[in-house]
Amino acid sequence: QADERVEILIVDNGSTDDTRALAKKFAAADPRVKFFVEPETGLSRARNTALKNAKGEWVIFFDDDAVAEPGWLAAYENFFLNPPNQKAMVVGGAVTPEFEVPLPRWISGVAQLDLGPKPFCFPRGNCPWECNFACRRETAIEFGGFDARLGHRGDTAGYREGVDLNLRLQEAGYESWWLPGAAIRHFIHAKRMNLRWLLAATFNEGRTVAIQRMKYRAGGNRALYATGRLLAAPFHCAINLFVALVSWPFQSGRTAVKALS
Repeated sequence: QADERVEILIVDNGSTDDTRALAKKFAAADPRVKFFVEPETGLSRARNTALKNAKGEWVIFFDDDAVAEPGWLAAYENFFLNPPNQKAMVVGGAVTPEFEVPLPRWISGVAQLDLGPKPFCFPRGNCPWECNFACRRETAIEFGGFDARLGHRGDTAGYREGVDLNLRLQEAGYESWWLPGAAIRHFIHAKRMNLRWLLAATFNEGRTVAIQRMKYRAGGNRALYATGRLLAAPFHCAINLFVALVSWPFQSGRTAVKALS
């Protein structure tokens, strides 16, 4: 879908296969392709490397396990050329999962994003997903880019690096937009279809939520919030564990898994 106006940045972040050799081959064959290595592990660090080295006004973030639907890039380009206003700093589109293996019966919901055929400005606190969104490069850098404590780190799941950047931009009066037509299919590996991975992923998601919430609380409020959460945690865990044990034989374990996660 790319023409000569498009720059393609590949950021290697600790791959152990032939990614580096293949990316260098692409870069040597096509002047639009640029290859960079980010030695410090972390998806946020890789995204920041892309922001730092990109030449364009806008940067679209696209994961290595996704496939763009027809018209994906054209939808973004049209938005960049005709933004709804000068406050529009982030935009993103639909994400449809594509599973390597059939879903286990104990999974009750599917991570999918499709908010309809009409563009709109997200309400504060909501935004596109990190695997399919774009932002104005200079503004994102001005507001600190992606928090390196958030996001995936090697095989350790992490989340909300895009949410965190969006919140900072929205707090400053900028807007995040939904973009129909900019759709992708996101590949879900078989290793993510087991209970052990799911529980580890949800634990790490809770950790990233805690980091994010602590960031936006001032001194005394931060200590009070942390103390309250620590005191409540044992009771919260005990209740959910009880619900999981009681409900495990029913609904193929879906209620139990939801309680555990």
